Amino acid sequence: MQNTTDQIRCIVCRRECENGITVLEEFICRDCEVEIVNTDVTDKKYAHFVGKLRNIWIQEAPDQLI
Repeated sequence: MQNTTDQIRCIVCRRECENGITVLEEFICRDCEVEIVNTDVTDKKYAHFVGKLRNIWIQEAPDQLI
């Protein structure tokens, strides 16, 4: 978990936060992390979170194909 005094923008909610996690060099704030792991797959928000997280791997994909 990232704990720093620097504010980092969350890739899900776009807010600047201090606490959260980094996945493949992208930051997810603690509030979004908790909401993601507690969202049921039948919830409308689930597809939103999948899309946001998919963007992490899409950004990383070209480098990994080389």
